[in-house]
Amino acid sequence: MIAGLWRLWMPVLFMLIAALSASQVAYAAEKTEPGDPLVKFLRQYVEQAGLPGAVIGIGYGDGQMRFAATGYAAVNPDKGMTRERQFYIGSLTKMMTAVVVLQLASEKRIDLADPIAKWLPEEFRDKIANARIATIRDLLRNSSGIPDYLDGEFFFELVGRDPQHGWRNRELLPLIAGREAHFKPGTQYNPSNSNYILLGVLIEQVEGDHIEAVFNRRIFEPAEMRNTSFGRYPRPDDLARGFDDANGDGKLEDVTDFDVGDQLADGGVISTAEDLLKFGRALFADGILLGSNALERATTDTLFAGEGSYGYGMMIGNTDWGPVWGHDGIYFGYSAEFSWFPKQGVTIVFLSNGRALNEVPPVTGLLLSGLFGKAQ
Repeated sequence: MIAGLWRLWMPVLFMLIAALSASQVAYAAEKTEPGDPLVKFLRQYVEQAGLPGAVIGIGYGDGQMRFAATGYAAVNPDKGMTRERQFYIGSLTKMMTAVVVLQLASEKRIDLADPIAKWLPEEFRDKIANARIATIRDLLRNSSGIPDYLDGEFFFELVGRDPQHGWRNRELLPLIAGREAHFKPGTQYNPSNSNYILLGVLIEQVEGDHIEAVFNRRIFEPAEMRNTSFGRYPRPDDLARGFDDANGDGKLEDVTDFDVGDQLADGGVISTAEDLLKFGRALFADGILLGSNALERATTDTLFAGEGSYGYGMMIGNTDWGPVWGHDGIYFGYSAEFSWFPKQGVTIVFLSNGRALNEVPPVTGLLLSGLFGKAQ
């Protein structure tokens, strides 16, 4: 199946490779043009995937950025997609949560060897499996063995009853409590959103402030991410409407107004392609968000995770062009990819206001030959 997908994409990839390799100067484009090969590529990808719309952002080591946008940001009435649109970024939020935790550790306000129970309300310290033995480090690496609160349908049933609830991290502690541990902490990788909810509780406890205020001070403002926040009601005007196959009938529906985690540390951030490129530069290139020692630990203290490894809030992988660090994200009605290539100093961001109805490869992998040339 994968080989067939690649054959399908070969003609447009050859066109993209030729165009992207022709001139580095073109990367500085601040607006997307209909004839831009990157726009043509994205349009074909969106159509093949069955997505409403999408934006790609590419950031380069010299600070220049390039964007492509296609499809619809809303329907009835129809509104075309633009690069300025906001999207829920899902689990890309985990990268930001990990950054704040590492900042607190660098300030000696927490110790990554502390058990997470130290920072939980007393009534939950014995009710959450592994809480007294799973360390903050275990949670960062998704190796705590703590069950995922999203397992089963109960949380989504709650969302259905109260679609605009405004969930907070502490509210989910009862949903995490009372479940059996999956394994001894530190022995294996198993992604669990509960890990990052608990880290959100820790952040709010240590800082004595709401998660959005903390992120504003520690990430959004230093990185100049002016169009990034946690989700909220009423929905921002610049937020692309999110579409999902909510009924399992193969048809996309507008699900934007369902709150499945607006204020949660595992996936509640909304952002733009440009702001995420700024985040990547502030984190990986300019050292604004983390010092070199903290970043090195985050990307080397890893645990095997299938096709790559998982560090502190990010996947650590390898390609034919060198290492890649980042995350993908899913939110109800949205999907995202974030990839940083340290050897080239390049960040690639993909944001969509839907989840693919058809099987397609990840966008980032399709762009690499055009961006970096022949594989090594």
